[in-house]
Amino acid sequence: MKGFLKYFLASFLAILLALLAIFLLGLGSFSALFSSKPEVIKLKPNTVLVVDLNKPITDRTIDSPFDVSSLQGFGMGSSIGLYEVVNNLQKAAEDPDISGVLILTGQQANGLSSLDEIRNALAKFKESGKFVFAYSNIYSQGSYFVASVADKVFLNPLGILEFRGLRAETMFYKEALDKIGIDMQIIRQGRFKAAVEPFQQQSMSPENREQLDAYLQAIWNRIITAVGESRDLTAEQLNLIADQWSGRSPEGAVKAGLVDSLLYEDQVQDLLKELTNTKSTAKLSTVSISKYTNAASTAKEDYTADRIAVIYGTGSIAMESTGPQSIGANLAKTIQKARLDKKTKAIVFRVNSPGGDALASEVIRREVELAAQEKPVIISMGDLAASGGYWISTPGSKIVAGPTTLTGSIGAFGMIPNAEKLLKDKIGLTIDGVQTNELAGAGTIFRPLTEAERALFMDQLKQTYSYFLNQVSKFRKMPVEEVDRIGEGRIWAGVTAKELGLVDEIGGLHDAIRLAASEAGLATWRVREMPQLKDPINQIIESLMGKSSPEEELLTRHIPIIQDIKEMINSGRMQARLPYRIEVY
Repeated sequence: MKGFLKYFLASFLAILLALLAIFLLGLGSFSALFSSKPEVIKLKPNTVLVVDLNKPITDRTIDSPFDVSSLQGFGMGSSIGLYEVVNNLQKAAEDPDISGVLILTGQQANGLSSLDEIRNALAKFKESGKFVFAYSNIYSQGSYFVASVADKVFLNPLGILEFRGLRAETMFYKEALDKIGIDMQIIRQGRFKAAVEPFQQQSMSPENREQLDAYLQAIWNRIITAVGESRDLTAEQLNLIADQWSGRSPEGAVKAGLVDSLLYEDQVQDLLKELTNTKSTAKLSTVSISKYTNAASTAKEDYTADRIAVIYGTGSIAMESTGPQSIGANLAKTIQKARLDKKTKAIVFRVNSPGGDALASEVIRREVELAAQEKPVIISMGDLAASGGYWISTPGSKIVAGPTTLTGSIGAFGMIPNAEKLLKDKIGLTIDGVQTNELAGAGTIFRPLTEAERALFMDQLKQTYSYFLNQVSKFRKMPVEEVDRIGEGRIWAGVTAKELGLVDEIGGLHDAIRLAASEAGLATWRVREMPQLKDPINQIIESLMGKSSPEEELLTRHIPIIQDIKEMINSGRMQARLPYRIEVY
């Protein structure tokens, strides 16, 4: 029997070691496969560059060997990087093998500021004399905003064009929380700091309604101004079209002047073949905007050791990052690395954040301040850089924002749930305890705040808000009273923020890079994107070891408000966060 056990255990151990060896070898091969550099592609003459905006647009390209549609449990997916899209359009304008651009759009919701940068890049591409066509089965208002820059806009004969104005809605949770016995104890600084309203009200406050209306009007004005210039329509005509939703039918869209022709996809292909001198029986030569990254550039580039670091700060701010779409306090280390690097002559800090934890924001802000003392630090605001997102931007040498960038929201709030009623009345649980000092239990969720505790937290919040005001006052060279007047948690569009002195220039990421080069006195430079992204293997391992289940990942991806609530509750006690998410469809 002993011999049997001996041989069994030895065999079992050998099998385990063999499986481990195979797994490690496979993992290494897999990692090598995806870490190898892609081959340079050779284009055929008369190729059409396809800009597919149906994929999510992020500031930075995130490549994954897995697509979320087929492997949702990993919580990863590929996205188109804004920096890459604009770069490739600039490259294609001078590429003799590229004849023109075909924009494919749909219902994908993306931030208007990102769409605006792409639209501007397409307008610049048209200056090369090459054609730009747009086609879709369904145009959302955001995708049509981009498509309207094209020479010709085509729509499926049974398609839909959404052009009927903008609406913003906020969901309120107070009644639902009351039913389950949870009281959200709120303290806030700033009349317009509306992040807490869903937890304590059933409808918008007058202040929130006022700021949201002003922001939507700024977005809409940008849309109708740009569309009007491209389609030769006045603001009055476009507002009438929106009021009557004249473009709701394909024929109505053509009659309204929003669309040029109603065509099927194969008919658009035939039209492109004629323009590119391609035989009707041959296949049209196309290349996607992402694959075009691997095409050789025709522009002559002089080598230089001088670098501009483009550092991405995307997502909610917390002490710990949960992935490439969130900002952790450790981003300060990335900024520090660029600050200490002698070859890095300037920094562009791309901020695309609704804010979050006030302490984490301060850790990052401090490092931005130190960097700006040594070299130019240009802040490039994306779709939003509000509250904590503005906090980390304040020390920048210059701040560049898009015309519709959501910024400001200079304010702070605290939120402590009281679950006593839920536990006692609904579940039948009671909590008791002892403590050595009066305030030892401050902030517990098992009872209401005492007056002394509420006063303590309010004092802490006032200090946080006062510090925020003073930082803005210091770096924007404005009186504290003036900052307070335009602060109070109020959001502003980029164009308005510039008028108020919160922003220096209107422009996109590439404008910020050019400004950084100018400030650093650089004629030539290389761009280094930071922080370094994890390889696919590490992404898989971290995802597998993460706390979120595949079902939770999928749910929060399709219902983003769940993620917003989760982040608000799990973040620090003092927060500087945007009141809501706004997406243009």
